[in-house]
Amino acid sequence: MSAVWAASFRHLLRHPLQGALALLGLALGVATVVAVDVATASSSRAFELSMSAVSGPATHEITGGPAGIDEQLYARLIAAYPQLAFAPLVDGYVTVEDQSLELVGLDPLAEAAFAARPRAADSAQGVDSPLAASIIGELDGLARWMTERGAVVLSAATADRLGIATHDRFDIEIAGRTEHAVLMARERASAAGRENLLLTDIAQAQEWLGLVGRLSSIELRVPAGPRGDAALARLRASLPPGVVLAPAAQRSRANLDMTRAFTTDLTAMSLLALLVGMFLIYNAVSFAVLQRRRTFAVLRALGARRVDILRLVLAEAAVLGVAGALCGLVAGISLGRGLVALVTRTINDLYFVVAVRSVSIAPRTALAAVCAGVLTALVAALLPAWEAAHVTPLCGMRRSVLEVRAVGFSRALLAASVLLAAASLAIAGGSSRSLLAGFAALLLLLLSVAALTPAFLRGAAGLLGRIVGAASPLGRLALGGVAASLSRTGVAVAALALALTAMIGVSVMVESFRESLRDWLVQTMRADVYVSAPGPGFSRPERRLDPQVIAALASVRGVTHFSASRNVSVSSSRGTLTVDALSLAPESYVGIDVTEGGPGLWSAFARGAILVAEPLAWRLQLHPGDRLRLMTAHGPRSFAIGGIYREFGSDRGGVLMDRAIYRAAWDDDALTALGLYLAPGVTAERIIPALYAAAHGRQALLIVSNADVLALSMSIFDQTFAITRVLDWLAAGVAAIGLASSLLAWQLERSRELAVLRSLGLKPRGAAVLIGAQTTFMGLIALAAAIPAGLLAAEWLVRIINRRAFGWQLDFHLRGAQLADAFVLALAAALVASLYPAWRSARIAIAAEMREE
Repeated sequence: MSAVWAASFRHLLRHPLQGALALLGLALGVATVVAVDVATASSSRAFELSMSAVSGPATHEITGGPAGIDEQLYARLIAAYPQLAFAPLVDGYVTVEDQSLELVGLDPLAEAAFAARPRAADSAQGVDSPLAASIIGELDGLARWMTERGAVVLSAATADRLGIATHDRFDIEIAGRTEHAVLMARERASAAGRENLLLTDIAQAQEWLGLVGRLSSIELRVPAGPRGDAALARLRASLPPGVVLAPAAQRSRANLDMTRAFTTDLTAMSLLALLVGMFLIYNAVSFAVLQRRRTFAVLRALGARRVDILRLVLAEAAVLGVAGALCGLVAGISLGRGLVALVTRTINDLYFVVAVRSVSIAPRTALAAVCAGVLTALVAALLPAWEAAHVTPLCGMRRSVLEVRAVGFSRALLAASVLLAAASLAIAGGSSRSLLAGFAALLLLLLSVAALTPAFLRGAAGLLGRIVGAASPLGRLALGGVAASLSRTGVAVAALALALTAMIGVSVMVESFRESLRDWLVQTMRADVYVSAPGPGFSRPERRLDPQVIAALASVRGVTHFSASRNVSVSSSRGTLTVDALSLAPESYVGIDVTEGGPGLWSAFARGAILVAEPLAWRLQLHPGDRLRLMTAHGPRSFAIGGIYREFGSDRGGVLMDRAIYRAAWDDDALTALGLYLAPGVTAERIIPALYAAAHGRQALLIVSNADVLALSMSIFDQTFAITRVLDWLAAGVAAIGLASSLLAWQLERSRELAVLRSLGLKPRGAAVLIGAQTTFMGLIALAAAIPAGLLAAEWLVRIINRRAFGWQLDFHLRGAQLADAFVLALAAALVASLYPAWRSARIAIAAEMREE
């Protein structure tokens, strides 16, 4: 047994580069998975901490609609339920020095009741103490907090980042309005989740956010036990219409659920890199077995058991897996810090505002990374280990035996490829909505391509060898060498083909999405100029246009009429939904792409029917004729669904409603945006300065032309999918490294063959051409297998994965750039794989190499 392990150790010492390349491939795969997990988990954790810091130890919260809650309700609840602790809260998003912050208005005296009975769970949630408790301790006097106009508190870290010192005055932007604040104190305590908060008195927040007399929510603390449950039931029954009581964590979970499809897509992309890494481990272990077949045969002849050889190979793979996982863990944390910016930017654009101040990795993630690396290595090593354990002393001395087996195995893989493809089609066809089944079907499709590649490589080499053989003996020799070494070349080309397939599929999917979005924007944007209240946050109620500004804009010479919208979030029987209340101009109707809806749709719309966006209709399985129950300011109301419309503004989808119906149901007359229509001959470029002049001194607005909206939207799209492109290239890069390492090992093992050819008259340049021709041929074969498979994968992603993940129906768009990128990667990998062997062949010691065996 000691001889077996000694032989293994000596082999590893003699081939450090081969192991290092395999280690790099696995480490990149693990690093990609860890980076995605770190980025998404850090964003989610930052949001949860921020929500927990605001709600403190509250168990429940009372919320209203877009107009908030009448503050008189708070006074009545205090009197009616003395056994419960209540705290009023007003919150909204503001901007300070181009940085988005959450403005939180609170009553320190009311929140003091929350500190009276601390819960053990508070520390677990990251809540060190109620906000008010720390604020009072930081201020010289509570009176200044309540009486000094514009008094605010920031964390010390945030104040330093913004360059604001204590007692400094600064401006904050709220939906285009500038307000003046003074930093009364810096919160010195390092409380998790508070770095993104701007704290002020509740009355000040009401004034700034346009919620005088209203509250965003009422935080509630209910004691555990039957007594608390009974009080909670009575409270719920006594609440007025339009007011909802829910667990404090429900809003946080609902917001995080919005990002589930996005994060699932990123995770799937990262696992693809790990899948490619599995092929690289297979390569490394296979080559290690191939190089030691003679050694294993000798050891078997000396009495080593099959189980000893099996343990040896699997132990080597496990060591490689642990080392690769640890390296990948370290690299993944560093890569995750870079991905955090991309992920949070996407979340801020599409879902909610979050600021990640620290990046950390959970023990669960670290453990999962190590386990994934070891498991990937062991799974990849099973077949080579079995081969090594079953080598017989006689056959182990013969290289031809292995290649004969490789040919037979490629035929078996060809049959397996057909079965995998059939299984992929069956899973996709048999599951109409399951995203997991869609990804499983895509995985089987990719494995089908990998299984097909060795047989395809051998067949193409044989066919092309017969064609070029008469004209170029060197070409026939190069192609024959590829086919004769299928045990080495097959897996390397399969790994590259797999990554190229994924690369083409994802690139075509992204381009299809991009062009579908562009077409939708061109159809939807019918107005000449668009005006909106700027600010962070999606469908935030504080983002409203000043009525006087609206009147001033409408009176600008050249503006004939306008459409208007109010975008808010409301509660429903199916969770929180986005409602877009519209006052449509005559030209605006054709801009709404209705995919399902009967005759008389717009008449029904004016009478109260709603339109549901495709993503929402898909997620909730809604159809025209169904009804959707929304919580209005006057209580729950059921709305008839008149139709389904195409929409790419959000993967969650939303509801379109006539603004007159919305105004009556929610008592909200505010507007979020305008679409201005200009008189003939009036250009957007000429009138936009006049529009800015009309709003000057009243409200800073975002005023853009139709073309600018299109350019801005496409820019946001490119930012959103930047993370997907990064992961796509990472997976392809892992495969390129795999091809280079595999072919490098193969070429180095052919030293004696090249020495024989050199002795027969082959010049160094000819040897380099031979090696380059072989690697280039294999790169092109990988590309040839990947192109049809990649297009099929793109169809899968466009029609199945995106539909099930987001509910969108995309049009298929193919451009030559996607195929050109794959072509460049395939040739680059082939070139890299040939450089060192070609250089080495020119300096080979012919006599020494021929004497080696």
